[in-house]
Parts: sequence; C-alpha cells; structure tokens
Amino acid sequence: MKKSRITSMITAAVLCFAPILNSSDCLQADAADIKYEYGVFLGAEPEDAADMESYKKIVIDAQYFSKDEISRLKESGHIVYSYINLGSVEEFRPYFETYREYSLGVYKNWEDERWIDVSQEKWQDFVVNKLAKDILATGVDGLFVDNCDVYYNFKEDKIYKGVTEILKGFKNYGTYVIINGGDTYVKEYAKRNNNLDAVMDAVNQESVFSAVDWDHGKKFTENEPDERDYFQKYCKLVSDNGKDVYLLEYTKNSALIESIKEYCSEKGYTYYASATLDLVTPGQEAGSQILKEKAPEGSDKQTLPGDANMDNKVDLSDAILIMQSLANPDKYGLNGSENGHITEQGRINADVEGSDGITGNDALAIQMYLLDIIPTLPVK
Repeated sequence: MKKSRITSMITAAVLCFAPILNSSDCLQADAADIKYEYGVFLGAEPEDAADMESYKKIVIDAQYFSKDEISRLKESGHIVYSYINLGSVEEFRPYFETYREYSLGVYKNWEDERWIDVSQEKWQDFVVNKLAKDILATGVDGLFVDNCDVYYNFKEDKIYKGVTEILKGFKNYGTYVIINGGDTYVKEYAKRNNNLDAVMDAVNQESVFSAVDWDHGKKFTENEPDERDYFQKYCKLVSDNGKDVYLLEYTKNSALIESIKEYCSEKGYTYYASATLDLVTPGQEAGSQILKEKAPEGSDKQTLPGDANMDNKVDLSDAILIMQSLANPDKYGLNGSENGHITEQGRINADVEGSDGITGNDALAIQMYLLDIIPTLPVK
C-alpha cells in the first residue's frame, strides 16, 4: 500500500520472530465502546487491539493474528478485513525469496518491495489457493486487496488478465473484496465488462482530499484540485456500479477533515482520516466517522411509497426529484442546497424498486405506476 503499515515496522527479522500475544485481555474490546464506522490499522499487531476497539470495521494484516485472536475481535463487535498483497511482495514476507524471480522492479518509495508479474500461474496459485485461503481460514470477513496498481505500472494485457484471475479467485470464496486504489485496472475492467460484480465489492481510495509529499519528509498536504476531481470521479464510477466506497486520508487539518466528512455524508461513503502514516495509531476523533445509530423501530418505513418530495401524493414530480437527486446531489441530494432537496424520509419513500437505495429504476417505476402499467408501489 502506499502502505504505511510497513514504514514503522521494526525489521523483517523482528516481524518474523516477535511473539504474538495470546492474552484475551489484549484483544477484548467491549462492543459498547464501538463508536466509529471504519479504521485502517495495517501496522497493528495483537497487542495493539486497544487502539482499534472504538471502530466497527477494521482493516488489519491477519498474517500477524491467530484465528483465536481474530475470533475475539469479532466477538467484541468488530467486522474484520485483512490486508492481502496481490501485485507485489515485500522482503520481510517469508515467501519473498520463492517469488522474487517474478519481480518486475522495485516499488517506488518502498525499496524493500518488488512488483510481481501477476501473469505467472505459480504466483496466482499461491495468492489465491494458499495465501488468501489461509487468511480467510482465520475467520476474517473479507480481503483488503492491495497493489492492483501493478496494472498501472505495467500496462500489459497479460497483467490485466493476471489481476482479474486473482480477484475472481478471491470472489469465488464468497468473501467481501475491497480493492485499495486500483483505479487504472478497475476503470479498464468496467469498460470491458460493464459491471464490477465478478472482481470487487468495494474500493478503498487513499488520498482523495489529502496528499503525502514524499520528497519533503513525507509531509501531509492537500491534494491538487485536478487530482481530487479525478479520484472523486473514480469513486463515483465504483458507486454507480453498486459498490461501496471507503476513503483513507492522511491529514491533521481540521478544515480538510470537515470537507471529507461533508463529501462522504453527501455521497454515502465511509471515511477514515489518519493523523500518522504508521496506521497503528488510532485516528484522531475528528478524523473518525461517527457510527450511524440504529434508527428507531419503524423510522425506516415508507410513509407513502413513491412520495419522494413529501407532499403526501405520488405524481411525476416525485420521479423528477429522484432523477435530480441522482444527477445533481449538490443541489438536490440529501444535503443539497436547494430548498426542495430530497430528505431522508423522502429517500425511504422513493425506494420502491429493488430496496437497494434510490436509483433511476425507482423513478421509472413511479412513472409506470402513474401510467397504470404496474398496479402498486412498491414494486412486488
């Protein structure tokens, strides 16, 4: 990863031989303490469990946790995703020497890591049938897949096919697959296949708003507007394909964090803003997304199916508002600037087709209902 997990890791030898604590005290987190949506802790080891206890969804490197340790994390109320490196291999991994012959070059800014020729069947077999299988056997809830960007760095069809083969292998386990970054590959896959279903469930995009200046002491800065726009469009592509979007930012800037918070609230994305690159230290409170409280019983029910604009009737204006909220969320979305923007209850009412959040299909269903093509809303 542009992966901070490794920056403050001690050495390969220490990682291989450091004792992993088995004390249940280390890994016991009271579910009542969970108050944030998402945290990325790729530098964490079992003794760092206290740093993760406030986060519902956590990303760790399960190669440093036992099955029992992960079980205790889950029993404490956490959803656990594990890091897995698809497109490169680090020198400290015990299998580095076995696969270094497939090296395509040194990973910039991570000199102890090599890009790997993912078209090699031996590598594919290892990553899917050994590494992923062993990680999933620990009981984690999904895979956080790094370095699909090997296709960005080595843009050959064989590399594209290799990444695809591995991702499909992960998905065949029936697990949740988050791609970290991977914009060049994902955009190409979407172009060729018109959907992303076979290769991913979500994207974790680093540094949409923030940036790290690697040439000046890894200084935290703000992303350039054109870069921010590019990655926001990439996130939209993923979201439009029905996949989840997570943002991982590196910043202490409170104003920037507020922008991240507002953007994710509007788009329905999840974020985590880390104050350090080590991805061990828990994010400052301001950089952690508050856990969505469970709605009171009955509050998520439709008051009048199809009544998107909450005027107590269903007509064409409801279909129009749905399309406006999708096409121009800044004005008509949940936190839109227009007085007639859609509300939370309006969104619930509008979801009449598919129960997957509002889409163009809901607007179409309302129009079909008005034309007596379908008898009732919601669509049965």
